[in-house]
Amino acid sequence: MQFFLITGASKGLGRALTEQALQEGAEVAALSRTISGEKREGLTEYSVDLTDLADTGRQMKAILDQAEEKGYSAVTLINNAGMVEPIKRAKEASAEELNRHYTLNLTAPVLLSQMFTKRFEAFSGSKTIVNITSGAAKNPYKGWSAYCSSKAGLDMFTRTFGFEQEDEELPVRMISFSPGVMDTDMQAVIRSSSKEDFHDIERFRNLKETKNLRSPEYIAGVIHSLIAGEPENGRIYDIKEFL
Repeated sequence: MQFFLITGASKGLGRALTEQALQEGAEVAALSRTISGEKREGLTEYSVDLTDLADTGRQMKAILDQAEEKGYSAVTLINNAGMVEPIKRAKEASAEELNRHYTLNLTAPVLLSQMFTKRFEAFSGSKTIVNITSGAAKNPYKGWSAYCSSKAGLDMFTRTFGFEQEDEELPVRMISFSPGVMDTDMQAVIRSSSKEDFHDIERFRNLKETKNLRSPEYIAGVIHSLIAGEPENGRIYDIKEFL
């Protein structure tokens, strides 16, 4: 049996990843700010605000303490939760907005990855961490200085982590995966911004109008297939490689 720990699991890509893991018979610890209360075999939901690092650390410890790795063939952490806001020019974002953004998009995934790695250090089965990144990590967008830089930081963490794991007897595989544009709530937030704040807004609105947004279910399937294989440790994958 496999064990998945998925953040941002209540909607969008996180929900699709959770659903497919459950369909495969895995146990899933689903972390989100809001939970559905749904009772399903293999599913345990946790209400967690990942911008509160103290509470996140406490809840993550409790989840990992309950995990009995001896019964699992593989364990996987998917750092999916993220935000695009603030969609503003760099000089306009407040300290509070920036702190919330970088905590959710960068610091929380680093913390969760650290705790996951330590908990399963002696586990001899397959161990994988997937960080959901973005093409914005490589390409600057006017109005997305926080999003571009947080995802770039996450990608460099992935590369460094993978490099370090070469020294471990029982290494954890960490990859980043860029899903491209999906039909999710984040895209709705982007489309609701202004031209003044986000220079490329018309392109993203056009993607919706022309039905060129991929479904979260499709992306989740690609990610699960990638995890099931032998992904290269520390590599940044892009959905374009699988189309």
